[in-house]
Amino acid sequence: MHDHQPQGNAAPPGGERPAWALIGPGIAALTGLYLLTMPFGPAARLSLQLDLALSSQTALLMTLVAYLVSAAAGGALGVGLGGRLLTTVGLAAIAFMIIGVLLNALAPDAGIYLTGRVLSGLGAGGAVGATVAFARRAGRRWGAVVAILAGLGVLALIVGPFINHGLSSALGWRWGYLITVLPLVVGLIAAAVSGFVLLLTRRPAQPNSAGMPYPPAEQRPWTAPPGT
Repeated sequence: MHDHQPQGNAAPPGGERPAWALIGPGIAALTGLYLLTMPFGPAARLSLQLDLALSSQTALLMTLVAYLVSAAAGGALGVGLGGRLLTTVGLAAIAFMIIGVLLNALAPDAGIYLTGRVLSGLGAGGAVGATVAFARRAGRRWGAVVAILAGLGVLALIVGPFINHGLSSALGWRWGYLITVLPLVVGLIAAAVSGFVLLLTRRPAQPNSAGMPYPPAEQRPWTAPPGT
């Protein structure tokens, strides 16, 4: 009896996933955390209220509450689907974020601005949820990956208002949203490329313990004709 050795292209043990697949959703998640706090730079908040004729309470409702509620809904979907459908969830989340920040940057009135915050919050929540769900499947590397992303996420939350305050003072409050388009496009490209690579490198089905089955008798060139 022959011992069958594991095939060289066997899938990684324990369902491990490559950590580099998190690049696209990770960029989107960090951008989403920046978008959470960036409207609260003093210059940005005042400029937003004056430009869109908003009271302080209405501005708070639109910039924070609407974003958090939609992010919570997106996060639930991201956690539920991101472990198995990272590329699909990541691409959809980033697309929502790009549309949302463009609506915010170009908003002529409060209604369009609110729609943009809801869409960007939904996308940000999906990106964060998918990143967390998928990171747990990165095997031995997931602890380091999550630690790095968590550290960068805290940094994004802290510096968001300061960056937006400087941009609003120099160029206007809309630029705080426009600068996020570039990293989001990079994240979109990274998510698409990593998804394509994962699709190409998907492991084929492995043979059973008896080895590769032989073809049917009629397809075996060495089989003698019947009746001989």
